[in-house]
Amino acid sequence: MVSDIVCECLVKKKADAVHIAKVTGVFGGGFLISYELLALASIHDPTGMLGPMLLMVGLFLTVYFGRMVLMIEFEYAYFDGEIAFDRIRAKSKRKHLIDVDLKSVEKMGRPGDEELQKLKVAKIRDYSVSKSDPNTIYIYFKDERTGDNNILFFTPNQKMLDAMKTSVSATVYREFYSKAKKNAAGN
Repeated sequence: MVSDIVCECLVKKKADAVHIAKVTGVFGGGFLISYELLALASIHDPTGMLGPMLLMVGLFLTVYFGRMVLMIEFEYAYFDGEIAFDRIRAKSKRKHLIDVDLKSVEKMGRPGDEELQKLKVAKIRDYSVSKSDPNTIYIYFKDERTGDNNILFFTPNQKMLDAMKTSVSATVYREFYSKAKKNAAGN
């Protein structure tokens, strides 16, 4: 059965402590290396032109690679019972991460659920805005290529959640979507 529903969702990753440490490391290391190149070139170059040129190249490369680490977005595309996940760096470099067939999803929930701690997992993937975001959910599924159980965190919009309802199993539908209705009614 081919679904008529096609959804795309683009989210920007929020900076957490690990992300800030990576960005700081790239910029700090880049500036330090640029300064060292300036000092080294000024010692060995009698004309004095090589130092400033190496400094400019070093600063350019620092900003270029710093952008790649700093600006991360994730795109989710739903079509025909499958979600494709892509990472976009600096609004210019796209990498396809994984396709997940929603029929293989065994569990869905929020990151704070107690059931999440009980799951046996080989790999955890985080393609969400942030695990603390209220719209972030996880899916627990078996990877078709490796056969390992995975948990994938992502932050879909409401349109994508509605589209996913038709593709997940009845058990997953009852567990996740009935909890979501109860939480919405309680608030």
